Amino acid sequence: MEKIGVLGGTFDPVHNEHLSMAEQVKRELSLDRLIVVPTFSPPHKSHSECAPPQDRLNMLSLAFGGAAEICDYEIREGGTSYTYKTLEYLKGVLPESELFFIVGGDMLTDFKTWKFPERILAAAKLAAFGREGAYTDFAAEKRYFQQRFGREFIELEYCGRQVSSTKIRLYKMFSLPYRELVPAAVADYMEAHALYPPTPAVKLVKSVLKEKRFRHTAGVAACALDKAKALGIDRDKAFDACVYHDIAKYLSPESYPAADLPNDLPEPVVHAFLGAYVLENVYGVEDKDILNAVRYHTTGRAGMSPLEKLVFTADMVEESRTFPGVDELRALFENDFEACFRACVKRTYEHLVREGKTPYRLTAEAYEYYG
Repeated sequence: MEKIGVLGGTFDPVHNEHLSMAEQVKRELSLDRLIVVPTFSPPHKSHSECAPPQDRLNMLSLAFGGAAEICDYEIREGGTSYTYKTLEYLKGVLPESELFFIVGGDMLTDFKTWKFPERILAAAKLAAFGREGAYTDFAAEKRYFQQRFGREFIELEYCGRQVSSTKIRLYKMFSLPYRELVPAAVADYMEAHALYPPTPAVKLVKSVLKEKRFRHTAGVAACALDKAKALGIDRDKAFDACVYHDIAKYLSPESYPAADLPNDLPEPVVHAFLGAYVLENVYGVEDKDILNAVRYHTTGRAGMSPLEKLVFTADMVEESRTFPGVDELRALFENDFEACFRACVKRTYEHLVREGKTPYRLTAEAYEYYG
């Protein structure tokens, strides 16, 4: 019986880790063939970021060449993609084959919430791999699978590297280096077809930020967008809040006398409050949650919204930060966002105290509220 692996995803864009994972999993499962299935319209995806389906198909063909078959079933079907439908379709056209559906540990943990998981398992065996920096309790998942489905899944030895398509899209959007993360042919295609162009928000902040701060902004956005879906936060709002969060970093409050900022603001946090003012009164941003996420991204406050928490935390743990303990915070961010957020509030307050500074009243209130 022919053994066929099925690998689904957005592939927006396909990157080098996808290729490495496919090659190693194919070898580990002794697969005869590998079928790669890009989704049509993934839930919770920001349309401002997406490449059109045909471009994603084209990039997959360029990346995999003859190493995998690219299946356009979900793109032809249109609408929201459901795994059970795809696997039942493949089982129908390949009735004599044994299908293996390949997932990461994060998808394995969420599998119980998928539509008709029993039908997925009737059509294919599940094969799951871990990712570096992200913890998956495979033993607990195996017990759950036995109790819920009366089946086992295959725990793969392969452990994937943390490479984010979100980061690649944003680095392209921000005109930052990204080519080392994707196959050369894919990078050339992205350039030739002007995929992931800068949004008006990105163009705006690029005009007012220095290069290092602009790169930091891209890192904050990439970090937050990778977590937004799991937190139930609208990706477009998360994107805008992150892109705008440091917009006033190099602006002078004296240039905006009508801003009426609190007179007790420490100098390092002025830009956050001024940024919210400028966004609302100069650039016409009306979304209060975005404005508050910008206003409180440095100080925090008691009773923060999910978006405020996300921007505050992503600002501290994005990849360019180098302070002692940031790696531990990043591990928490991957595995327990709420614990990471609270640790960031604690770290902010206690760092100021160690430096002999009096924490701003909102930071002190956040420390008490979330401590």
